[in-house]
Amino acid sequence: MSNSGSLFGWLIAAGLFLTLLNYPVKAIYRRWIAPLPRKSRVKAVYGRIQRQVVAQHRFFALFTTAMLITHIVIQLLYRWFSWTGLIAALLMVANGFLGGYGHYVKKKKLSAWFYIHRTVAVLLVAAIIVHLVTNGR
Repeated sequence: MSNSGSLFGWLIAAGLFLTLLNYPVKAIYRRWIAPLPRKSRVKAVYGRIQRQVVAQHRFFALFTTAMLITHIVIQLLYRWFSWTGLIAALLMVANGFLGGYGHYVKKKKLSAWFYIHRTVAVLLVAAIIVHLVTNGR
């Protein structure tokens, strides 16, 4: 069972990757896809992919959170407590609350919450890298 902790850790990484795709997919669209002709096949296919990534963003985040909870339980029961993991988990939970606040309270209106949400996402990626490099200590 202790090896399951690593599996769920990597599922967190996969879920986070899918969640974080939201930004680059939109940026690529604005920079290179939007200027293409209206009837462009590339624009049509990319548009479908982008709609899915953007529409599923919060569900990817919910999946990642579920994997985080499972990972924490397994790690605490069968392995050890990790300070770097705690920092990463707190950043992930904080970012989830920020995203929920923006979606449900602010109704997606851009304000400070949005920039904080993005900044915490960058800090989260850095925290996860530190967590992996230090071998979860």
